[in-house]
Amino acid sequence: MQTIIVFIIIGLCILFVLNKILPIIGKTIWRGIAGLLRLTHAPIPAYQWALKHSVPTNKGECSHCDKCSKCH
Repeated sequence: MQTIIVFIIIGLCILFVLNKILPIIGKTIWRGIAGLLRLTHAPIPAYQWALKHSVPTNKGECSHCDKCSKCH
């Protein structure tokens, strides 16, 4: 049981890093997880949480790290 929990935590960390480094791969993975949750009749909040992570969050806002000088 402990091994399964460790693999789940490591898998989530890998998904987080992939989503930050390569958003396209992360988006595909999160959509796959959302589809899997839907097929297994998981609770709706779990499905919505995975689906929320598959949608890009950048809506044209200026972030503090890209130094675009539009908002500074």
